[in-house]
Amino acid sequence: MAKSTNLRVWHQARELLKLISAVTADMRAEGDLISQMRRAAISIASNIAEGAERSDRDGCRLFTIALGSNAEVETQIIIAGDLGLIDDATVATIVDRTDHIGKMIRKLIQYRQASG
Repeated sequence: MAKSTNLRVWHQARELLKLISAVTADMRAEGDLISQMRRAAISIASNIAEGAERSDRDGCRLFTIALGSNAEVETQIIIAGDLGLIDDATVATIVDRTDHIGKMIRKLIQYRQASG
């Protein structure tokens, strides 16, 4: 079994992906915004999983990419709200989740840097 399955942040990232998929399922297309949000959400979980299997240095690089993708999802969901594509309550829920995931990824990076 992959090391990522032991990480709570990986499970949180998967839950965020499910939420993003559900929220965007009925969203009217706004350019490439829907596919961009989904790709960024997939990137979070994927880079956490890959980073968990790598050395500390390479793992931290991949966790940093996951952190960037997390910020991308947060920005895109705020933009979707600004455009009236998603209601304010949903935006707030997702931003809370991305904030929480971001904190978890930062702690993971700090832990790996300290152990390496």
